Formats: sequence, structure tokens, C-alpha cells
Amino acid sequence: MTDSVQYDAVGPILRAGEIAEAVIDAVEEDNPECDVFVTDRGDYLHIHTLHDCRLTRASLERSLGRSYDLARLEIEMPAFSGRMQTSDREYRWYFKS
Repeated sequence: MTDSVQYDAVGPILRAGEIAEAVIDAVEEDNPECDVFVTDRGDYLHIHTLHDCRLTRASLERSLGRSYDLARLEIEMPAFSGRMQTSDREYRWYFKS
């Protein structure tokens, strides 16, 4: 856990709970070459990596132990940092200056 976020950190800001915890595990799986940082803001968790952060539906479903429509993540994600690309199989947050 960290107290501050670097300007080139990208990723979702999620409501604390089961989905956020599963996203942490899934982001770690989907970004093995990156350090995954979690900033705990009480009710919200900022999950981020530097420059590029991927989250696949497959890894999130493995972490949750059930199927999950990735578009539903936006209900749990009031904000994010970076730019975002979405598909039904993957979300990607990235830094572009």
C-alpha cells in the first residue's frame, strides 16, 4: 500500500470490497512485469501500475471464482487514472503525455 500516486500511474479507482480485491489479484496476474500498487483511501482503492495497466475478464473471473461481465466493473469504478480502452475481454489504462 502507498500513500501517494505518481503522475504516470494508471489504473482503476474502485469501491472497496470483493470486486476491488479480485481486481488487485487479476491486475497482478495480467501485468507480471509490473509492480502493482494499491492506495487505500478507505472506501476506495486506487489500483495502479506505471504507464500501462491491463485487466482481462479471464483473470478477473479466475480471481472471483465465477463469470463476470467486464462492463459491470464500471459500476464499481467511479474513477480511473490515465486513458482507458475497453472491450468485452479486456480493460486497459495507459499513460500518454
